[in-house]
Amino acid sequence: MLKFFTFALFLLLSVATVAQPLEKEETVSLQEVIVTATRAPKNLKNVPITVQVITADDIRKSQATSFQTFLETEMAGINFTYEGGMPNINMLGFSGKYVLFLIDGERMAGETFDNIDYDRIDLENIERIEIIKGAASSLYGSNALGGVLNIITKKAQKPLEGSLSYQYNTSKNHKSNLSVGTKQKWGNLKMNAFYNFREPYWLNDREPLRTYNNGTITEAPKGSLNVAGFTNYGLTPKLFFQLTPKTDLSITPNYYFSERNAGTLDADRVRDRYYNYTLQAKTNIALNEQQQLSISGAFDRYEKFNYFRWLNQREKNYHNQLLRAGMQYNLSLWGKHQMVAGAEVLQDELLSFRFNHTGTQAEKNSQTYTVFAQQDWVVAPDLTLVTGLRMDYHSLFKTHFTYRVSAMYQVAHFTFRGGYATGFRSPTLKELFTNWFHPWGGGFQIMGNPNLKPESSDNINFSVDYNTSRWNLTAMTQFSQVKNKIDNLWVSTKDTIHYTNFKENSKIISSEFSATYRPIPALRFKGSYAYYHIGKQRSEKRPHTLTFKAEYLPKTSVRYVPSVMLTGKYQSATTIYEENGAYTRYEPYSIWRLQCTSALPYHLSLSAGIDNLLDYVTPTTSFYASTTPGRTYFVGLKWSY
Repeated sequence: MLKFFTFALFLLLSVATVAQPLEKEETVSLQEVIVTATRAPKNLKNVPITVQVITADDIRKSQATSFQTFLETEMAGINFTYEGGMPNINMLGFSGKYVLFLIDGERMAGETFDNIDYDRIDLENIERIEIIKGAASSLYGSNALGGVLNIITKKAQKPLEGSLSYQYNTSKNHKSNLSVGTKQKWGNLKMNAFYNFREPYWLNDREPLRTYNNGTITEAPKGSLNVAGFTNYGLTPKLFFQLTPKTDLSITPNYYFSERNAGTLDADRVRDRYYNYTLQAKTNIALNEQQQLSISGAFDRYEKFNYFRWLNQREKNYHNQLLRAGMQYNLSLWGKHQMVAGAEVLQDELLSFRFNHTGTQAEKNSQTYTVFAQQDWVVAPDLTLVTGLRMDYHSLFKTHFTYRVSAMYQVAHFTFRGGYATGFRSPTLKELFTNWFHPWGGGFQIMGNPNLKPESSDNINFSVDYNTSRWNLTAMTQFSQVKNKIDNLWVSTKDTIHYTNFKENSKIISSEFSATYRPIPALRFKGSYAYYHIGKQRSEKRPHTLTFKAEYLPKTSVRYVPSVMLTGKYQSATTIYEENGAYTRYEPYSIWRLQCTSALPYHLSLSAGIDNLLDYVTPTTSFYASTTPGRTYFVGLKWSY
């Protein structure tokens, strides 16, 4: 291990030393990135709430194979576990149902184990990702107790642009992308398409899973885990029209298809197929220099089918459809006061065969009507205050209010942010109405609960940033208390799982620290650490996480001199407790990646590297273990104009 780190550091410093004579390239500071986390465009340095921004350049340099892999590798505060072969996100102690994912400000339909389909998101089409940590329901409504990830897609930047890329990984993973676009006086057009394919594979236990109970060790039989393969492709045209000097219109349709191959014998005859159809439209009207009106609407339908390969037939077993319409008014006064006010209508529709005991399809729906307002007031050059209020009227749960009070204070190289916010989450239609017999594991019934109450939370957060030309330091901590938390309750006498509201409040404390150091313009070191603790809960999913990145980045116009990047992520051990006091311990592990990228003639760039450099493979498969197959190698080629 020590030899490996010594070699990697020597490699980075050697490349940097050799390349010193190269012309220095100006770097783009994140402080100048424009974000919309407060629903009003602002420089990141002036946003009075805690927001992390990931740019398209960060994504390009990562050479990640998927959106999920990128999040898991780059961010200490985001980890994934696997249930039923599907990924489950954990962001600073909050699971997927408490983290709201948006694309260009619109909600995403469809979920599996409370998570969206992460394969829907095309990394090559992301301009930036804005991550709000902590409760954000005062602006974004239900599901935003733990945070919001708003994915902003790309627009064309040149009169004619295009790119074509392909990457192959020896895990039999193929990733390809196509993009064309044009920017004209009338507006611009951008079209992105992707195709991804991966073979399924199996992980076999090398050690038995050991459970400890009052000094007794029980060893489970060795097992195996099949990691599903897939075929995914999608197409997203994005049209932007400048109708008049003061009016614009954007239209973004989307189509996505996925076929999941579990790699089992059953998968030879039946596979899961997923379809997604999306349409977004938005118009902005500049009433004058201080006032703007936006009108938007979105349709998102996500469907699941059983596909019978031998018969070439399919059978629908699920669809989720979201239909939203909204209006927003922005007002700016004296350059010091900004106000945002708006109204929305959202319809949620769910069709499933799990809503009645007969196993036939049934459909449920709900509507939410919303009004919200937020003001951003620059009290003094170094002090900004934000207050926000939102009212949601749910067709099943009536009226719910959420609030936010935040402040930002800047002095010298320091920026302090802090505040209080409330959050809420309405029970999903699945949690309310499920009535399904689960046939595996001996069989048991899963029952919804129409008497569930919405979850609510109180969130207190504080962060401090320190920024100079060479150093960027950020520390953030937050405390959340969730009331009426919805979870599963096992009734052993009836072999039934019920959805229920827990009476005791759930307390979550989470912290994150990151540091970036640039000794020279072309060399950067970055590290981050995240920790969370859930009070009165007897299990935690790897509460400590660290990430490390060292990168040498020559000027992009220089050919043949490669950029070099070394990244790593360490996840701590965790102990999972059972109701009877027995527990199972899962050991810590780390995964490292080394890659090089070089510019070539004719607008080409070549990338190559090693995934899982130290060849880590979990000794025991489980929900809490990594699913990496071990050390793999990748190579990619990209043409861009």
